Amino acid sequence: MTKVPSIVVVGAGSAVFGLSFLQDLFQAEALRGSSLWLVDVNPQALARMQRLADRLNAAAGAAIRVQGTTLLDEALPGANFVVTSVAVDRIPSWQADHKLALRHGFASVLSENGGPGGLSHTLRSVPLMLGIAQQVQRLAPGAWLLNYTNPENRVCLAISRYTNVRTIGLCHGVAATIEWACGLLGREQHELDMVAVGVNHFTWVTSLTDRRTGYDLMPAFDSALEGLPDDVWPLCRYTYRRLGTFPTTGDDHVGEYLPWAAGIIGTKGYDFEAFTREASETAARIERWGAGVDPVDALLAEPSFEARVNHSAARLIADMVAGEDGHRPSFIVPNDGLVPGLAPDSVVEVPGRLARGVPRGRALETELPVAVRALVEREQEIQSLAVDAAVTGSRDLALRALLVDPLVHDARAAEAFLEEALQRHRAYLPRFWADGAEQPLGGTIVVS
Repeated sequence: MTKVPSIVVVGAGSAVFGLSFLQDLFQAEALRGSSLWLVDVNPQALARMQRLADRLNAAAGAAIRVQGTTLLDEALPGANFVVTSVAVDRIPSWQADHKLALRHGFASVLSENGGPGGLSHTLRSVPLMLGIAQQVQRLAPGAWLLNYTNPENRVCLAISRYTNVRTIGLCHGVAATIEWACGLLGREQHELDMVAVGVNHFTWVTSLTDRRTGYDLMPAFDSALEGLPDDVWPLCRYTYRRLGTFPTTGDDHVGEYLPWAAGIIGTKGYDFEAFTREASETAARIERWGAGVDPVDALLAEPSFEARVNHSAARLIADMVAGEDGHRPSFIVPNDGLVPGLAPDSVVEVPGRLARGVPRGRALETELPVAVRALVEREQEIQSLAVDAAVTGSRDLALRALLVDPLVHDARAAEAFLEEALQRHRAYLPRFWADGAEQPLGGTIVVS
């Protein structure tokens, strides 16, 4: 792709995601003169981010045409790239899911992407993202959809199964693990080739080598782990000792899929107060930048965290436009034989690569170890049931997804959890409350 692209960012009002994307976008030489649509249903957040975009655009001399809208249909025609980071009532609903899971006796450590909370999240996110994907398919056929919306693996599976939209899921979990490993080994990121494979937030290191020489760095990694304090990633390290394969992305994410995780790291869950405080502080900084109170030069001089760990959506778009070759820590994509032993129509997270600007997943040469493959396969089956439940509004499929989940130990508790979750989130789950009437998938609602 060599033409000047049209980029649509859905959920652009998000203080964290939106800021990182704009910071990287206006530093990208290949994207000068492009078209940028910022989309969000929160008019205040949208206006705040558009003011920042205008200031960055002027300071960088990027000549990007910046527009904002609350209507996705207005932005999509002619789009080449659509980037999504959206949620339905994110923090209150997530908090409710975690409390509900614990109240029914489930040892849930996070309640976002796996376990009972992950199911509830899936039922809300999948219809929303399918609605967006269907609009992309209708108004911007051929566009690439780059998704950050959680639960990522399930969202990407739904889009792959129910649309023809070219989609890549992006998550910095593996990238952050690579950065962490570099710190342990005293290496630079470009020197390490970490192959981590599985499903999002449940990926496993099958090799760690020097990218230039191919030298095996796992023995050095093992030695470095032994020297760490006991409270540093205790779950991942315990799992590595017992299963022989290191899981990436940190204890809270990995723990969502392991019924014995709570015994090691507890069930405290996400630090919602810290997140809300940091998001509020970031939004205030964006206001000052946008109003011209504070200079934006520093934003254009330094990469975002996403760019620093080689996982920026804006930089990926720039490399695709410029026809570059290269690698990325991970892509979430349809398997299609990339990981032997896993279903071809499943969705996996694998290392990513670019060949003349075309993104691809990197194939694994051998199957995952037996114990790890069993864990991943089970999670994929749960995800398949959960996605179909979200699409059809089937209570039976939703309950089956719970009953085969290793975090669920009691069938009656699973039934009670499901009923309470459906009641709690009823406003966002019309397909489960349609009284037999057919309900349209998704829509244009986008909540950052």
